[in-house]
Amino acid sequence: MKHRLRLRNLLVISVALLVVTLLSSTVSAQDRFTIEDSSGWDVTLIDGSTNAVSDNSSAFSGDQIHLSIEVANDDTAAGHDEWSFHIVLDETSSPELTGFLDGSEESVMVNVSFGPLPAGEIHLVFTIDSSGESETMVLLVEPNPLNLTAAGSPEIALIGEPAHVGDTLTASILVHNQGNSPQTVQLELTPGTAEPTLGPPIIINPGSSREVSASFTPDIAGPLNIEWRVHSNNGGVARELNGTSSVEVLNSQTMTLVIDSTTWDLTNGLNSEISLYLSEGRSREVSVEVAILDQTIESIIQTFLLTLDPGRRELTLTLGYPSADSLIIRVEAFDWTASQDLEVQTILTPPLLDLEVESSGVSTAPRTGEQVILPYDLSNDGNTPTLAGEIRVVRTSDGMILDTNPTSAVGPGQSQTGQLSIASWPDSKVVEVEIIWITSGQTESRLLEIESFTDADSGAELPFDLSAAIYGAISGLVLVMFILVLYRTVSESVADTGTSRFNRLREARGERKKAAAATKREIPCPECDQRLSIPSTHAGAVKCPACTTRFSVDAVAGATPTPDAVVSSEMSQMPSPQSVPAPEPVPEQPLDDVARSMVDLLSCPSCDQTLKVPVERRPVKARCPACRSEFIAEVGQE
Repeated sequence: MKHRLRLRNLLVISVALLVVTLLSSTVSAQDRFTIEDSSGWDVTLIDGSTNAVSDNSSAFSGDQIHLSIEVANDDTAAGHDEWSFHIVLDETSSPELTGFLDGSEESVMVNVSFGPLPAGEIHLVFTIDSSGESETMVLLVEPNPLNLTAAGSPEIALIGEPAHVGDTLTASILVHNQGNSPQTVQLELTPGTAEPTLGPPIIINPGSSREVSASFTPDIAGPLNIEWRVHSNNGGVARELNGTSSVEVLNSQTMTLVIDSTTWDLTNGLNSEISLYLSEGRSREVSVEVAILDQTIESIIQTFLLTLDPGRRELTLTLGYPSADSLIIRVEAFDWTASQDLEVQTILTPPLLDLEVESSGVSTAPRTGEQVILPYDLSNDGNTPTLAGEIRVVRTSDGMILDTNPTSAVGPGQSQTGQLSIASWPDSKVVEVEIIWITSGQTESRLLEIESFTDADSGAELPFDLSAAIYGAISGLVLVMFILVLYRTVSESVADTGTSRFNRLREARGERKKAAAATKREIPCPECDQRLSIPSTHAGAVKCPACTTRFSVDAVAGATPTPDAVVSSEMSQMPSPQSVPAPEPVPEQPLDDVARSMVDLLSCPSCDQTLKVPVERRPVKARCPACRSEFIAEVGQE
């Protein structure tokens, strides 16, 4: 029994040793082939157009390629193995090429040829089948022909860093056109997982270089990879004109608005001190809007742009003298994205004045003509200081200013005292004076009645200022006389004779004298024999209306001249054209007296006063300005 157990244990140990030996030999067989590093592969390019070895430093589309890869063998007694080769382009693999590795050689050279090459980034993969070991070589195949290359660095430049969420970043690269025709070029950007964006098309002439750019706006903070490539409508873009760049996107910058102080007084108006804070990052431009609220009606009074640097910026707002209950300040980001826009509203207290004038008057009754001192007390119970002003004492009877003094500003809850001096006290039993305080566009006053000193034997005194009453009476008399003169001037207008109810025609004084006067007589003019009709009682100078000759006549014997027969020298003057009576319709009962002539001049039938009545206005009723008699002026006959 023990012998059988011993045999069985020996058998198990032998099998285990055989398995371990087989496994060790298998592992060594798989690890014995080693592929040299891809940087040491021998690459030969064959020009696809000439089938000759290419002189170019890089592969072009259509070329053939020949690879020589060395594989080292660590165990020449282990036997043969297999290899495989394929290419990968844009994540697409080509069919595999396979071959045998001679296990008896310490170094095996594997030669692989394939083509034509496509343009792009090709991955050449060589693999040992038994071990799965592989080595990859990346080959950049340029387009054929190659038109566009990098004019400088084959990397894009980013403008706008440090970048915050919402900022616009611009990528650009300098591209050279080495082709024979103009090329339209655009830069394509793919930031992270966002959609690709294309920049504006740029036309590059042969032999020229131009900057090609594109912009994008990141919306997420953190590291961001940007894939970029240059596109052309005719192709021929070098493989170096594409790649990947990275940028760190920061969170949006924040702003803070603080109203440090707000003052409103009558001297300086409304002023506000504010502070604007900007977090770390770039300098930013903001729009500041200042508005006031007056009984729920909002009015914008200031709008301006301001550049903020990171940190604090102090501002002083001078807002004048508005009518407002509240002040609103708004700050908004201008052409960038802030974490939030700002708006602060503060309640305003407008400046108010509560003024009062007090005076204790005089301790003793003043005498006429003596100097009197009036003390006063000015107080301000408002919430703001007053402006500098003036205080005066005025006599109320005639408004005469008796004295005046300048006043300084009176603060809220404060008062100011002083005194006014009346050089000569008026002559009146009771004098009313008013102390008037003028400041800050307001007027406050105090009325005082002061009794003058009166001797017991001085007799009765008038209860008012006698001189002021005399001045008033004279002024009233002058006004009444002016009104009377004006009324008489208007009523004496010849053109309005008889039309006004205040100047109705009445019987002339000459008419009343006719009954008592003697009958008229006719006399010839000594020069032109014109027959003139004159009163029988007239004695003295006579003027012929036809030839204007003056001569003297004697009164008829037995006739007694009356006082009204004497012609005044002032009445003998010829009236101006403005005094000619206006034409009036002929009354229904024609007058007895009629004057006729062929010219504009005619004689009054009552006093022979020469009058001028235009022919074109006849027949017309006229009045003589000398004797005020009325008659009809007609056109005479030849």
